[in-house]
Amino acid sequence: MLAQAQTAPADSQVEPGMPDAAGCGSLRLIGKHRTYDVGPGQKYEELTTVPWLALRAGDVVNIGYRPTPYRTMIALRAQGSAAAPVILNGVTGPNCARPEISGERAVLAADRAGEGYDNKYSLIGAVINIWWGNGGWGNKPQHITIQNLKITGGTSGIVAVTVEDLLIQNCEVTDNAGWGVFVNTKGDDPHGIETSYRVTLRGNRLYNNGVDGSYLYHNVYVQAYRSVYEGNYIGQLRPGASGSSLKDRSSGTIVRYNMIVAAARALDLVETDGGHGTVDADPLYNEAWVYGNIIVSDHTLPGVSSGSLIHWGYDNNSAQGRSGVLHFYDNTVITVDSDDDWIALFDLPPGRQSVEAQNNIIRHSGSAKFELAKEQGAIRFLGRNWISSGWGKGDPWKRNSVTVAGEDTLIVGGNPMLDKDYRPAAGSPVIGQANSATATPVISEFSDPAGTSPRPAALDLGAREH
Repeated sequence: MLAQAQTAPADSQVEPGMPDAAGCGSLRLIGKHRTYDVGPGQKYEELTTVPWLALRAGDVVNIGYRPTPYRTMIALRAQGSAAAPVILNGVTGPNCARPEISGERAVLAADRAGEGYDNKYSLIGAVINIWWGNGGWGNKPQHITIQNLKITGGTSGIVAVTVEDLLIQNCEVTDNAGWGVFVNTKGDDPHGIETSYRVTLRGNRLYNNGVDGSYLYHNVYVQAYRSVYEGNYIGQLRPGASGSSLKDRSSGTIVRYNMIVAAARALDLVETDGGHGTVDADPLYNEAWVYGNIIVSDHTLPGVSSGSLIHWGYDNNSAQGRSGVLHFYDNTVITVDSDDDWIALFDLPPGRQSVEAQNNIIRHSGSAKFELAKEQGAIRFLGRNWISSGWGKGDPWKRNSVTVAGEDTLIVGGNPMLDKDYRPAAGSPVIGQANSATATPVISEFSDPAGTSPRPAALDLGAREH
């Protein structure tokens, strides 16, 4: 029997400073405490002398656009509040160009150099490093917003070893030789001293990060008590890098309204590797919600693509595995593969992991065989789903280990008739086939190049409406 579903957190609202669907520009903000202006003609011409480690609740740092990158690596340990977050705000330039902070040939900010940043709560070479500082416990950074910036050229882009209420929005994080965004939870402490809480990535473009020949670095890697990914473009990694597009070891994970181009995995949703007693004690730890996404694994692309797109459960420690239901609905999944013997949508390790699939479009093209699961697991189709003809349950040698319920509800065909934007074209068999009784109502869809736009009525299968 499938586990009884918990209620997914509701859709969130756009935060102040996030450009809406009508425009891409961002303006200077006024801090509730202090305002620091950086850029040509400002008090701070460079990022180097901004008092980063002294920022307090309500402070805003406006980083003005200029055609050349800022080449400073900064550290934050600020403690904002819900009412007065600490905000790093890019003020965009012509054609909505974001200010760029590069780790290439960069210097350390003056106070970061003085704080001995390379201790266990930081990462050498990260462009933006969120850390505790030498004060240690009790100084956990919190309520920090990073928005409207391009972050590139570091050993990693944005790194937080432990943080609470981190929001990253409308940023471009690319060409970092490591993680694009990395948020960790350290230790096994039921009091949550080293646990990261509530991490949100919204409306970003995250791509082309990673390390050639390594599977350990990903465009996004988050381990926290609750995480939300919304309206992001998450692409492939740097050529030769074999990490995942998105790896998440959180509780209550929500992945909605994104465009995800698969690397070695499109989504790697596995057990916590720290935070035992906090992250895994969350009532939502054993469930995740993936809905309204466009997910593509195209083996004709230059980067490493996926043979099993979505990993749910665990990869190292079965005892800590996320053993409940992956709620998978209103997604459009496209696989293109003629090189491998077969390609699988899900990778479900042995255990109690299961998937409930509803209102999806699952299209495969190419000579490779398409299977629902890599080797094992339970998949239940609810309502209607469209799927390419010729699909199989699992690895041809182990398909008896995969159980599938609701096969009789599938719409099986050769072509769902989608346009170049993965939207159902006139006459498509997916139009009007959706069941509105989903775990959480679908009210938005991904909007190019990043962000979301309203979806007034989710009547069609897949991530976008006709």
